[in-house]
Amino acid sequence: MELETFKKLPLGGVDRRSLVGLLKEKGPAAAEKVLADQRASLTPAGIDMPDDVAVLFLGGSNGITRALAAQLLFGEKVPVYGVHYDSAKMQIGGHHVAAMEKAAAEIGVPCGFFNRDATRDKTVAEVVEFLLAQNIRAVHLINGIAAGATKRYEKHGPTKVMDLDVAFDPVLQVPAFDQADAYRQLGLVEVDVATEAEIERTNKFMGDSSLAWVEPLAKAGLIAKNESIVAFCDYDYEPEDPVYAMGPLAGAKILQRQNQAIIAERFGARTVRLCYPAMATTALGAIPGGTLMYALTAQILEERGTYRSIEELAADTMPMWTGDADELRLDEAYQATLSEFHVRKDALTPSDIPGAFSALYG
Repeated sequence: MELETFKKLPLGGVDRRSLVGLLKEKGPAAAEKVLADQRASLTPAGIDMPDDVAVLFLGGSNGITRALAAQLLFGEKVPVYGVHYDSAKMQIGGHHVAAMEKAAAEIGVPCGFFNRDATRDKTVAEVVEFLLAQNIRAVHLINGIAAGATKRYEKHGPTKVMDLDVAFDPVLQVPAFDQADAYRQLGLVEVDVATEAEIERTNKFMGDSSLAWVEPLAKAGLIAKNESIVAFCDYDYEPEDPVYAMGPLAGAKILQRQNQAIIAERFGARTVRLCYPAMATTALGAIPGGTLMYALTAQILEERGTYRSIEELAADTMPMWTGDADELRLDEAYQATLSEFHVRKDALTPSDIPGAFSALYG
């Protein structure tokens, strides 16, 4: 079967010039609706956290960590702070943050976000000083930073992988899987080799960032031994994944896991690996093969009645606060689809688009 090669464009090729005006006009209302829908459906898990303890998020203002923050703020009434790095004019994340801050203020739950580069020492110092000024005794840290080179190591060389070209919702900035006409093409995308600078940057953002925060937090007395939790959002990729397993993304994940052990030993925090399935987020559109991976596994999960939305996965994460496990597997149903995924993927042809994904838009 001959497949055409297409270029995987940011946000599915949304016109960047029109994006500024579109987000200014529709971004606030869209973000408020996402939050309102989640609040209407969420169920409190009964997390009992002391008033002088807060949860600090790194990254992820438009993915699972956004949903996690909302669950904690509005379901559990837990103070939430975060550091994310978005362009206010070009990205929906800033509108999600503004919606949460406004709604949290209305119910009297402390909430605040810093639009800063989380890997800068100046940012860390500013946030630590702020937390101390709020009379916070201890923090839990959840790292959801997703900023890395979606390429391969030089030893593996460049390649091409099968993927779906799917249009994005231009306001919410996620693939529009719920619209049949958004499925534009089944084809191949090129995967380049990462430079040393890209590898170093990926390790800095996704490999070393937790440790870079825990050290100054602990120095300030904000990491409480045997109380504070340090968690990171992980993806348990397949060992033979041609992109994730063979490039800087895997290297950074491995480094992050190693740093978790260091954090537990040096600072006495409980470290937790939050294992999530592929999800329909903004970041998904940047990973070669990622759009197809999500769409086809989500189709199978829907057929089996085991699909979980991002908001449901956020609620499923709450046992982290009541248990003592160092790993929370929220991807078991997803992992169970992978054998079927490969069978269907190998049989997929351009003529099967979009019908092969009817459970997502029907």
